[in-house]
Amino acid sequence: MGQSLTIDIPVELLQVIGTEDEARREAKTALILDLVRRGKISRSRAAEFLQISLADFPALLAQYQIPWFDYSVETLRDDLRTLATPPPPSV
Repeated sequence: MGQSLTIDIPVELLQVIGTEDEARREAKTALILDLVRRGKISRSRAAEFLQISLADFPALLAQYQIPWFDYSVETLRDDLRTLATPPPPSV
């Protein structure tokens, strides 16, 4: 299992979410995906924490509008420059 954590949420929010079990799942998912978004944990580790396969993880990320690949414009330019540079001759 894991460490238990208690949070207080308004009754109105619980009514929107549904049951307490659904609220627990939503809170856990939101926390883990926020850690992914901020680069604190890897996507593979997040899938482990959520007990889903890494193959299913991109669909979950898409639901939360988190990109699977997180390329900055500059990183993409650097990679494109590298790919455009001919490899050194073989010896």
